[in-house]
Amino acid sequence: MTSPETYEFLFVKPGDHVVIRDEKPLENTQNDRNDYWIGQVIDCIGGARNPNSWTLFQVADIDNGEIVIINADTVEKILKKADN
Repeated sequence: MTSPETYEFLFVKPGDHVVIRDEKPLENTQNDRNDYWIGQVIDCIGGARNPNSWTLFQVADIDNGEIVIINADTVEKILKKADN
């Protein structure tokens, strides 16, 4: 059985800071190497079958300010919850 922390992306809300697993492999690196970056969630996008189940996130990279849309399952951990 899979542990609940595996599905931490289900609890992400706009404003959260999250660790994201990079989907793009880097050139000249080993295949087993994982690269991660930190982003702040701007918006959560729901799926077609259930709009309240997040499938995509619009995220701002905290290092360079780039805004990208990522798959929800690339979120590894919530670092800091948004202030409510």
